[in-house]
Amino acid sequence: MAGTRPIFTRTMAATDVITIAGTEGVSTISILCKTDNSGSNGITVLGTLGIGAVASNAITLLADESLTVSASNGGDISSLTITAGESSTGIVTGC
Repeated sequence: MAGTRPIFTRTMAATDVITIAGTEGVSTISILCKTDNSGSNGITVLGTLGIGAVASNAITLLADESLTVSASNGGDISSLTITAGESSTGIVTGC
């Protein structure tokens, strides 16, 4: 059917890593941290784009926090790494 896209769904367990390299055709991804080992770990999200002289750094989601990343103008996300910390779990969906 024209205009449809498959959907990615994944439950993350402790220490799981999902890497988007830009060849997967992912334009939007949502990450929910379910558990975070009492606030000591969580799920980190790291992009690679720099803005001027400012480099990207990791964002840490703790329990019940979420983040959605979307590429603009119908493009694809080119580089993003999602890592579940030790004893942390999460849910990731994307298209």
